[in-house]
Amino acid sequence: MKAVLIIATLFIFISMLMNGARRRGKLNDQANRAVTGLANSMRYFVYGLLVFVGIVCLAMAWHMLGPF
Repeated sequence: MKAVLIIATLFIFISMLMNGARRRGKLNDQANRAVTGLANSMRYFVYGLLVFVGIVCLAMAWHMLGPF
């Protein structure tokens, strides 16, 4: 779990750096499209990871509380 959180944090950090370079206009058009696509992929991965962690938390809560 620690590795997944570290990867997610690195993805967010790298995405922020790439978007900063893209917004300052330091990239050409082809690199700009590549950065945008990679940032979107990273964003979808992090959102999927958050959904997965939420489902695991709900399953653990259901298991601990038991059926009513």
